[in-house]
Amino acid sequence: MCGNSGKPTGPAVRETGQSVAVARFRASGLLAFVLLVALAPSLRAEPIKPPAEPTPSEDVNKVPSGSEDPARALTLRHQELDRQLLELRQRIVAFSFACYGSAAKLVGPDSLKAGCAIPSRFTGDGDSTLWNGLLCFTGRNPWACESVRSSQTDDGRMWRSSRRAKTRNDGDEYPQASFSRDMARGVLLYLLQTRDQELANRWSQYITSQGGLCPDHFDYSCDIRGQSYRRINHVLDTLSATRISFTHTVFPCLWPVYPMSSALHETMMEKRVQENQSFHLHLAAIDLMMDPHMQKPLYDARTRKAMAQTLFERKPYNLFYQYLAQGPTAELKERILRIAPASRPPFLSQWVWEREIPQRDLEKFGLTPGPGQDPEKLEKAFKAFVDLESMGWDFVFIIDLVVGQHPDPT
Repeated sequence: MCGNSGKPTGPAVRETGQSVAVARFRASGLLAFVLLVALAPSLRAEPIKPPAEPTPSEDVNKVPSGSEDPARALTLRHQELDRQLLELRQRIVAFSFACYGSAAKLVGPDSLKAGCAIPSRFTGDGDSTLWNGLLCFTGRNPWACESVRSSQTDDGRMWRSSRRAKTRNDGDEYPQASFSRDMARGVLLYLLQTRDQELANRWSQYITSQGGLCPDHFDYSCDIRGQSYRRINHVLDTLSATRISFTHTVFPCLWPVYPMSSALHETMMEKRVQENQSFHLHLAAIDLMMDPHMQKPLYDARTRKAMAQTLFERKPYNLFYQYLAQGPTAELKERILRIAPASRPPFLSQWVWEREIPQRDLEKFGLTPGPGQDPEKLEKAFKAFVDLESMGWDFVFIIDLVVGQHPDPT
């Protein structure tokens, strides 16, 4: 025992050491629990928040889909319609007929194309200068512009077609005037599109020297009337070309009235859109289409639209009149796709925009001539007429007016 320091030894010491260790472990566990409780608020998970809505500045580069933006949806609609119209145009051009480079009728099977020859009398190009002028005016048919240009002979005289210029109207005894006031509009359309001052001056000098559009006065097609005088000079002034001026016509006693009667044109125009029929109404429509392209137009845009609306209300099946009244709307493009001939009509015989619906087609749908008819039935009757007689170029013209275009939002 002399070596004993007084500290307990043996099992008792080991037991005491274990108790201390347990006590220390418990103390450290209690401390950890206290710390965990103290830190719990800062360790609690935050709730997941939905992403914030983008501010306008963050959204500037986002491209909206059609369903999110009505304006974009309309643009996409126009693009798809234009694609379909161009495909349709290609099919129509393939079966439409041209005689010596001029848009022409072909009243029957393709075997009749042999009639377009020199020397030969061919009736299908009698109105070609008008049709070519309209096609030229769209800016999409340079061949049609060239056809009008080649319908003038060296003396400045204009003819019904490029072929008839070469054959002198298939012989001077041909029972149809070599030109007319209707055909003159084709030349005016060409001039407004091309600004061909050289052709304009030669033509003006010829008219002045002849006292009319041509020397074939037997059916009065070539005499210059008040509206003709004003209209031709209005276009010539627009081009800064030489005006027509003469002191004799087929009606010499009336010549002083011609320039003065131009003042009556506006009143006459309003009457024309309200009362004219068939090709006379179509000529009024052409005059409306030309007017904004003139130097000092006769009408403001509101007045032109009002008169065009009258045309369309009277002939709601006429897509040309709808274009003048409403512009190149998506609805018009859809109607073109619906009404245009899907294949070659048996008779390529009519520029349908200048014709009334034939009685035979009205009767198919229980319709009669005159106002108050069912618009849907009228469209069906017009479609029947188109499928039988459209010359094709009429639809090329209306497609060229609208394709790639949208209505003016103003």
